[in-house]
Amino acid sequence: MQDDTKVIVQVDKTVVKVTGLEVKGLNIQQLEEIINDKLKSVIRIIGVTGNSLEMDVYGVEEEDILREKSGLIKAIALADGITVSDLTKLSSVKKIQSVDINSVPDYIENGCMGERWQKL
Repeated sequence: MQDDTKVIVQVDKTVVKVTGLEVKGLNIQQLEEIINDKLKSVIRIIGVTGNSLEMDVYGVEEEDILREKSGLIKAIALADGITVSDLTKLSSVKKIQSVDINSVPDYIENGCMGERWQKL
């Protein structure tokens, strides 16, 4: 018997992108631990390039992250494999938007999952 139950989970998170770094041989677990300790929250690194990194920060408001930006950059600089420059900055800090459960569009069989959100 097939279970057609669909579960939607809402997570309180902010996506943060930091640019102006030099990233080589990064220890992602070490960096996550450093930032977890700094922000007193759970973070996950979701993207790394040679000069930037992107992370999900859970349970922390955009304003709090922006207020603590220099401390956050100093914490990031402690990780092995990261060098900061004078150009290092938070290039974006964006809170993921909440959606009321009653506003979630119906699932359309064989349809594009993204298209159903465009009308919200």
